[in-house]
Amino acid sequence: MSPDDIYAKTDLGVQELRQRKLNLSIALRSLLILVDGERTVLQILAKSQSLKVDERALTSLERSGLISRRYSSRSESNDETIPSQRTPDEVARFLRAQKMMDAAINSHIGFWGYGLMLRLQKTANLRDLHDLLPDVAKALVKKIGFDAATPIVNEMEQVIKSGS
Repeated sequence: MSPDDIYAKTDLGVQELRQRKLNLSIALRSLLILVDGERTVLQILAKSQSLKVDERALTSLERSGLISRRYSSRSESNDETIPSQRTPDEVARFLRAQKMMDAAINSHIGFWGYGLMLRLQKTANLRDLHDLLPDVAKALVKKIGFDAATPIVNEMEQVIKSGS
């Protein structure tokens, strides 16, 4: 998270402000209210000084699916792990792995995988899918057990890493 990034509330974040189902602390709820899709992280943290929160609180809101990055100050093409031009193979691997994760979440986790589905919809590259995989694996193990989840997760990992 960069100080110049701009975050916006997700549909889940707006819903949380209306329904208060997650029982957020006053500080986190107030911070969520400040996220408007126009202020930078630095501006939000400056306005929230009295709440005694820091960047970790914003990260927590992001991981909970309540906010998402709208604009980034970092250029993805500067990241050595993400080439500026994706090859057709990378695009095919991304789409295949994304469909596999979607199917696994829908088939095995169901309603409890709603947060994972929101995060999956925000993925834009193989790196994003790789970062999401441990959370999908953990949820699968919890719902269907280690033995049943292992081959599913291994297959997704193979597609993400090598395209096999």
